Amino acid sequence: MIDIRPIALTALILSTALGACAGLDTRLPDIEAPDLAAETQFQETEALRKIESDAGIYLNAGWPVLTANAPLCPKTRAAIGVKTHSLKSYSKRLRSAAGRVLGADEYPRIFHIADGSPAAFAGFKRGDIILNDENEPAKLGSKNWNTLLADDTVTVRRGAENISLNVTPVMSCDYNLRLRNSTVINAFADGRNITMTTGMMDFVQSDSELALIIGHELAHNTMGHIRKTVGNYILSFGATRHTRPFESEADYVGLYYLVRAGYSPEGVESFWQRLSTIAPKGISRAKTHPTFPDRYLRIKAARDEILAKQKTGAALVPNFINKDSASDS
Repeated sequence: MIDIRPIALTALILSTALGACAGLDTRLPDIEAPDLAAETQFQETEALRKIESDAGIYLNAGWPVLTANAPLCPKTRAAIGVKTHSLKSYSKRLRSAAGRVLGADEYPRIFHIADGSPAAFAGFKRGDIILNDENEPAKLGSKNWNTLLADDTVTVRRGAENISLNVTPVMSCDYNLRLRNSTVINAFADGRNITMTTGMMDFVQSDSELALIIGHELAHNTMGHIRKTVGNYILSFGATRHTRPFESEADYVGLYYLVRAGYSPEGVESFWQRLSTIAPKGISRAKTHPTFPDRYLRIKAARDEILAKQKTGAALVPNFINKDSASDS
């Protein structure tokens, strides 16, 4: 038999405590419901416009990195340089506003078109819905893109019309560029995607710095670092120091990816000096990542290596230990 007296006593104490929760000592001014609704709508609109801007900047910076380095990527697909979105691209709380502000609905519609991309030259427009052979909204996974672009003609629904557009795709590294709405300054790769936070978008000061981060995360994917990190973590019983060499390698390979995409490497290492001012622990503490001074100096050294190759006309590829390293995924 269970004695319920201790339970009843505990319930009484909690009930008394909750009933006596501290209250305010001041009388707050009243606000009108219409004013609250209007301000909510304004802030939602501003937030979504910021996401919209960041998504376009991210695509424009990443498109040349993904296409110029396709020969070094183990996973590639045909691409035309578009980013799509639908209501599911947004958190549930923002979906209503995303429909109102950005025109998102249940279908994957073109959200952004990369500058100078095949889609830009072919006349694709924002809001277009890409259709499959049955003239239904297409699923846009990697294999689907290869099928859709097989004959250089793509049909889109634009308003009430179905329009056929002639487009010649290019090969791209097959990793999605994803934007995450977060104030944290971060970016990460998972073997399938390259995810950038809006906090990182605010922190970088140039397209070259943004391309540096994209190149770094692309290198994590192409060099198979996610799989290797998991394996090392298991074999070392959780020791995180084994991830640091992969971060250095991603910095090194990523700088090559940046230059191959046409970006200047001059000064991009200052990113790590600026980051040290807001995260000073990283100056002298190396845990999962090398220290900021280490990364700063290694990127400078990698740039000198790249510039020397450019002067002699040598191929702009990282100094792989063996020829299969670039496709070890």
